[in-house]
Order: sequence, then C-alpha cells, then structure tokens
Amino acid sequence: MDRDNTIIADPGYIDDPDMVTLLPGAADSIRRLREEGFAVAVVTNQSGVARGMFTEEQLADVHERMEELLHEQGVQLDGIYYCPYLDGPEAKVKKYRKASNLRKPEPGMLLVAAEELELSLPESWMVGDSARDVIAGERAGCRTILLGERNGECSPDYVADSLEKAVEFVVEHKDDPPKGYEEETDQPRAVDMGKLMAEQAVREQDVVALLTDIRDSLRRHERKQRHEDFSVLRLAGTLSQMLALIVGGWGMMAFFSDTVTALTRFVLAGFLQIVTLTAFVCSEKRS
Repeated sequence: MDRDNTIIADPGYIDDPDMVTLLPGAADSIRRLREEGFAVAVVTNQSGVARGMFTEEQLADVHERMEELLHEQGVQLDGIYYCPYLDGPEAKVKKYRKASNLRKPEPGMLLVAAEELELSLPESWMVGDSARDVIAGERAGCRTILLGERNGECSPDYVADSLEKAVEFVVEHKDDPPKGYEEETDQPRAVDMGKLMAEQAVREQDVVALLTDIRDSLRRHERKQRHEDFSVLRLAGTLSQMLALIVGGWGMMAFFSDTVTALTRFVLAGFLQIVTLTAFVCSEKRS
C-alpha cells in the first residue's frame, strides 16, 4: 500500500508524529487483509528528506507513530519501505539528490519488499491513490488498484472510491489466477514484435547505462589514485630536500673542526638529495 491518502491523512510533508492521523477504515482494512492471509507492506516516496524538510530520523518517528495508532486497534504492518531520494535542483540535501529505482513509479521498493517478505508479486496487489502507485505495481508485476477516479495516466486493474472497497475486491479475487497467467492452449500465441523490440531496446539501454556508470567510476578511482600517488611522492621529495639542506649545513659547521664528521654528513646529504630527485622523477611519471 501507499501511505499518504491511503492509510493516513496527507496534510503535506509530515515531519511531526503529532500530524499522523489514520484514515477512517484504514485499520479495519489492513486487519481484514491479514485475516485473509495477506502480508501488508507500505511503500512510500518521501522526497521531503531530499528536500531538507525533515531527516530520516524524523521520518522514523512518524512511521513509529503510525504503527502505534494501528497497534491501538490491534493491527500491525509487515514492513515499511520508503524512498528518500529525489533527482533535480529541488533536492537540497546533496547525498539524497539522485535518480533512484526505489522512487515510484519505479518498482524498486516493491521488489525489495517482495524479496524480504518472500512474496509472490503476480499474486500481490499494489493499492494507492496516484498514477505512480499503479505504474510501480505494474512494473513490479502486481495487480493494481487505484483509489479515487480513473484517469488517462494509468490503467489499474480496478478503481475503488475507498480502501474498504479496494480490500473487498482483493478478497473476492484472491483465488484468481496470478497476474500474467495464461491457460495452456494448443493455439500458437501471437507475438507482438513491436512490444518485443521495445522491451529489448529498454534492456539494452539499461545495460549501456550500467556499463557507463562502471566506466565513470573506474575513471574517478584512477584519477583519485594518481592524485594520491602524486601528492605523497611530492611530499616525500620536499621533506628529503629539506633534510639534505639541513644535513649539508650541519656538515659545513663541522668542516673546520672535524673533517671526518663533516665528510660523513656531506655523504648523508648527498644520499638525501638522490632520494629527493628519485621522488620527483617518479611523481612526474605517475602524473
């Protein structure tokens, strides 16, 4: 299920547990589903984190309050999944500014929930009040229910004007064949070549994007490594040069009083000068 306008009221970006209010019938609807053997998980976009309106810690407090209100009515959820990311200039918090497969209408949160809760997505339902909820469900392979009025942005399997009616429909159709199931037939299936080619193109684009990300990551790592190597060698050369000058001066001070000691210090200064030259040469080659 979606969270806002599905389970709790949506006054805007909720950053305070005191703002959490269960919608009428929400607890009873979740209880009915669990009694029928369904797991119930919440999947919610929370771009307010990326926008800097609240932190993940504040969001956790909001979700804790939602669960407390459900517990008071004898109901519990099987999981809560959220996406804090947002791509674009509206994302004020840098670490959350990115495109993410978790953000609906992408199916990432549903896929994670299915894996962790061991759910069969073709036998599951995605229920929410927006087109992105329906599209995310479709992309994950679920059956879908839109709360509200049908529009041209999505094609849900069912439209309900309340969560109670949506749950009633789910229960009535719980024994239907899973989404995508087709009875065996002797007739050959028609192949939609246009759809097949489109799906192949999408897969190829995904592979190209992945390889591009890997290439860019390797290049950044290589540049970083070169910079670190260059800096360390330069620093070593500079320190060696300073020591060579100090030891050379020390040798000059002893030259008129102790020739042997002075020569020993000159040899050490020469050795440090060789180390200096070696460090600078190596750093130039690496850079």
